[in-house]
Amino acid sequence: MKQEVQDDLVRIKDRLRILDDKKKKVAKIIGVTDVYLSYILNGKRPLTTTVKSKLFDYLGLS
Repeated sequence: MKQEVQDDLVRIKDRLRILDDKKKKVAKIIGVTDVYLSYILNGKRPLTTTVKSKLFDYLGLS
């Protein structure tokens, strides 16, 4: 996995932890299933630019 993607995933996980948002809620808001979001966060599925963009928008990351 590329370092940039790893860094993005770390930032996303940290922000989710800070906000204490449930993955199921976040997944619904960004339009994916909670299982798919978990796969992404655990590195089992790629972080697509579309999902990354939606997550960054929702989490207030840039």
